Amino acid sequence: MRLLYLRDAIFRRDNDSIIMSSRGTLGMIVSVVFTALATCFVAMRMYTRVKLMNRVEANDWMVIIALVNSYVFMALDIIEAVSGMGVHLKNIPPSILERQMKAFWLTIPFYNAAVLCAKASILMQYFRVFPTHRMRVVCWVMITFLGIYGTWAVISAFLNCVPVAKFWDESIPGFCLSKTNLWFSNASMHISTDVAILVIPIPALMAVDLPRKQKIALMIMFALGGFVCITSIVRLVSLKKISDSTDPTYDNVGAASWSAIECNTGIICACLPTLKPLIARFFPGMVSTFNASRTTRGDTTRRNSDWNGDATTFATPGEEHEYGAGDPERVLALVPSTGFRPSLKRWTREEEKKLARISSVPGPRPKRKHPRPLPVDVAVPF
Repeated sequence: MRLLYLRDAIFRRDNDSIIMSSRGTLGMIVSVVFTALATCFVAMRMYTRVKLMNRVEANDWMVIIALVNSYVFMALDIIEAVSGMGVHLKNIPPSILERQMKAFWLTIPFYNAAVLCAKASILMQYFRVFPTHRMRVVCWVMITFLGIYGTWAVISAFLNCVPVAKFWDESIPGFCLSKTNLWFSNASMHISTDVAILVIPIPALMAVDLPRKQKIALMIMFALGGFVCITSIVRLVSLKKISDSTDPTYDNVGAASWSAIECNTGIICACLPTLKPLIARFFPGMVSTFNASRTTRGDTTRRNSDWNGDATTFATPGEEHEYGAGDPERVLALVPSTGFRPSLKRWTREEEKKLARISSVPGPRPKRKHPRPLPVDVAVPF
C-alpha cells in the first residue's frame, strides 16, 4: 500500500484497486449520513404504524421501496468513492475509471426510483388527510403521471446508450442519448412535481377554520416539502457544472452529494406527517389535540379523546358525504340544531342510497346552516 499526497486530495492505492480522495470521501459521507437519517425516520414511521396504529398502508410500503432504492444508491456511491470519484481524470487508471462509470450509470435509475416512490407516498397520504373527491382525482392524476414519467426515467437511464457498455466505453460503436438534455429534462421534471405536490394541499389548508397558530403549524409541516424542491434546484446547478466539465470524475462529487440529499430528504418529508401518534406517546406535552365542535351559537372547542386521531382529515363545504372515501370510522354527522359534529358512526347502505338520491335531485341547493368551513380533528406538534 502506498499513499500519494497531492495538492487537493489524498490518494490511497492498494494494488491499483482502490483510489480515494478527500472530495470523494466527503461525497460518500454525505450519502451515508442522509441515508441513515432516512432509515431512522422510516423506522419510527413503521413503529408508529405497526405498534401504535396496528395497520400498515400502501403509502408505508411505498416509502419502504423508496428507502431500498436509496440504499442501493448509497452502495453505488461508495463504489464510486473508492473508484476515484473526486480524483482528476488523468490520475485514474482505465480499469478503475470503468468501474466508477459503471457505478455512476447504475446510480441514475435508482436515484429516480427513490425520489418518485417518496413522492407517490406523499400523494397517497393526501388521500387520507384530504379524503374528498376532488383531492382524490388530483392525486390520482399526479400518481398516474409520476408512474408514466418514472417508467420513462428508469428505462431511459438504463438504456441511455445502445449498447449500454458505450456509456462507460466511448470506443464501442453505437449511439447514446444526450446526457445533458436527459439530465436537465429529468431534473426539471423533478422540480415541477415537487412544486405541484407542495401546492396541492394549500387550498384545502387555507379553507380550514382553525386557530391561527395551529394553521401556521400545519402550513409549516406541509411546507417542509419545499426543502426537497430547494435540493432539486441545487442539484440542477451541480448537473450544469458536470455537464460542462472536461474533468467529470473530479466535478461529479457535488451532483452525487445533492442527489443523495434529495432522495433521502424526500423520504424524511414523507415520514414526518405520520409521526404524530409516536410524539404523543413519548412526548405528550409537545402535541396539542383540538377537536372542534362548532355550533350555531359559537360554542367553544372541546377535546374528544375517543376520536381516532392518527391523521388529520379535512373537507371543504359541500363535500362532507365524501368522507366515506377516506377512513370509514371518521365521518361528519349532520345535526340540524348544532351543525356538523364528529361521529364514529358508520354509514349504512340505506343512508348512502338516501344521500345519493338527495344529491341527484336537480334544482338549486338549499343553503346550509352550518358554519364554513367544516370542523376538523387536528393534531400538530408545537
